[in-house]
Amino acid sequence: MRPKLSVSERSPRRVVITGIGLITPYAASREASWQKLLSGQSATCLLDDLSRQLKRPVAGGVIPDRQLSSTSLSDQIPFQQEPSITLALKATAEAIQDAGLDMHRLPRETAGCVIGSSKGGMAGFAQMSELPRMGQEQTAQVHPQFWQQCFPSAASQSIAAHYNLQGAALCPVSACATGFSSIMRAAELIREGVCDTVFAGSADASLLPAVIGSFQRMGVLATDFQAPSSACRPYDQNRNGFVVGEGAGILVLESLEQALKRNKVPYAEWITGSMGSDSTHLMQFDPSAQSLARLISSTLNRSHVNPAELDYINLHGTGTQINDLYETRAIQNALGSEASKIRCSSLKGGMGHLLGAAGSVELGFTLLAMRDNLVPPTINLKEPDPKCTLNYTPQKPAPQEIKTALKLSFGFGGHLVAGLVRKWDPSL
Repeated sequence: MRPKLSVSERSPRRVVITGIGLITPYAASREASWQKLLSGQSATCLLDDLSRQLKRPVAGGVIPDRQLSSTSLSDQIPFQQEPSITLALKATAEAIQDAGLDMHRLPRETAGCVIGSSKGGMAGFAQMSELPRMGQEQTAQVHPQFWQQCFPSAASQSIAAHYNLQGAALCPVSACATGFSSIMRAAELIREGVCDTVFAGSADASLLPAVIGSFQRMGVLATDFQAPSSACRPYDQNRNGFVVGEGAGILVLESLEQALKRNKVPYAEWITGSMGSDSTHLMQFDPSAQSLARLISSTLNRSHVNPAELDYINLHGTGTQINDLYETRAIQNALGSEASKIRCSSLKGGMGHLLGAAGSVELGFTLLAMRDNLVPPTINLKEPDPKCTLNYTPQKPAPQEIKTALKLSFGFGGHLVAGLVRKWDPSL
């Protein structure tokens, strides 16, 4: 009798994406967010409360109906749930519905989640700072486990508990590359046979004085903008920084075998992902862009994808002078003459930089672009930087079939992530 192969001896399993849940500054749902992005609208607005506290105009991407208040939290007992947890739970519920999963029949022992966070519950930390100002009667009303919401793993733990998931429950932390890192780790769990289903992505709610003030000190926020809707201008010669947004992007990843057994048509197949680093500086990269170029090339080579096969590149594109040029240069070095032929776009001009949630939200939009054969636009790109010479799809979406897409994400401290997805084709 032939011996049974161990997991490590089997061929890696194919991984597909079957559900998308998005909560963005555009809207608190996937399809509404997608339509507003395609319309060329900007969701960034002036944050009056933060502007008053920081004594300068602050623009940000605010979740619709989310109220920012400077009211003392000591008047709000018991404390409110950390908003990043709420965002993650809502996006997960939408992704599950989109995937058509029957949670009553899903095997819990092979279902897990990989929900990342770039910092943990910053709103929770802000609320905890109110404790010394409270009286004994007020503090007695605070749940003794409230402080656990401050952990980076709080959203992952909450989703695992809410759905009684008994597979892996992980929380990658890689700054602004966290969302895409989480997707990549989830794909590995399925490919290696650890899980059959993984809810993966990230959430971030960082519109708080301490966070915005820190970015202000770093000098990376957009300044001197005439209108908050046009504050962030990726690849524009007048760009001078990003605006902070908040949101969540959760995807349902499954083994191909399980998806086909459910008769579910996937959005796309996850091909491969790669991680690298460029630790030149906390906030800057090596101008030669060798690390990122090498990462892009190795990602393509490992999956046997030629540059000419790429139909779309979803860029990180923060709207800072150095990073936009760095990303452009890396793509040119890695793809050569094909670089200028491939449509690209950054989505941060319209919704802001969602920090830890950026990568997963942007991959969700990339999958919708595949579905609808529409390249989403780079909003606010009106005067292209002569040094940034890629096809950034300025202002308006472009009709185009997208079979293979490359996604890039970066993070402060030098985190680099690149990954490939391919539109689902049952013949392959």
